[in-house]
Amino acid sequence: MEVISPALGIESPTTVIKVVTDPFQMFADIRIDNRDLTTENLAIYDLDSPPNEIPLRVHILDQLDISEYENMLSSILSTGKLPGGEYTFYLAIRSGSSSGSLSLTDEVTEKIIVTSPTSLNLIAPGGELADTSQNTVFSTYPVFQWETEPCSNCESFIRVARFDHSLHGSPEDAVEDVTVYPMNQTEGWASVGVSTTIQYPFFDAVELVPGYVYVWQIKKNLPTTVGIESYLSPIWSLKIGDLTQPPEMGIENLHPLLQQLMDVLGEDQFFAYFGPDGVLYGYSPDGTYEINGIQVSIDAVYTLIQQFQNQSSLIINISVE
Repeated sequence: MEVISPALGIESPTTVIKVVTDPFQMFADIRIDNRDLTTENLAIYDLDSPPNEIPLRVHILDQLDISEYENMLSSILSTGKLPGGEYTFYLAIRSGSSSGSLSLTDEVTEKIIVTSPTSLNLIAPGGELADTSQNTVFSTYPVFQWETEPCSNCESFIRVARFDHSLHGSPEDAVEDVTVYPMNQTEGWASVGVSTTIQYPFFDAVELVPGYVYVWQIKKNLPTTVGIESYLSPIWSLKIGDLTQPPEMGIENLHPLLQQLMDVLGEDQFFAYFGPDGVLYGYSPDGTYEINGIQVSIDAVYTLIQQFQNQSSLIINISVE
């Protein structure tokens, strides 16, 4: 077993323990548990009927430095789970017709990534409840965006609820009350998988109403060695603006996708199209996106824009339809 764990100060692959058994003879199928591979264990039993006792000697070839071991043990005992890092398990089987003619016949490597998220930050839209005048969006299908550490086995969830001053004394009261998304109240949260963006859906959600204030929150579920742990983001609020009036083209009112587009084009070129005198003034994305004629999700558009920003892809030409 090897580990890489910056949390433990182990920056390169380091052996936790390496053991080998003496050769043993098989008379029937044998099922070996990792708990059998200890220096205290002297025998195991096969699956014959009745089972045969198989002598088994285990020798330690290498193990973690005592100070690093105590550091790991202390972390496990205090948190109840493995420290964040990369854990690799390697098992090799050597077999043959006699103890003097053994050769490698099977091997397997399993790698486990243990992550501990340290942040779950909301990006857009909205902000603190007291600042709803500054957190107005002019779309009933806003794009919710947040950031957190990537985790292939994690799952994120969102819930959106209306804030009613006559019913709710705090954002917490509202977000724990009846949700507009998910619309099914038995669900509580709507899954968004590993994504960090989601557009308010056209179906299976209560339509957002101009003039109303809404609150939203993200939950992230993280598999750990002791089960699923959940992390909650802060609660943000937003107000749906009057859709009959084009929004002021202030940067704070832009759709998140347009904000990223402005970062790529630069403010002068962006406002030449989207400013008060531009042909796209008042435009806001409607949730349908295509790249090279193929319909894609908003995540694919964000990825493409990020490629422009880091210059792994280049803009050759810009046209407006």
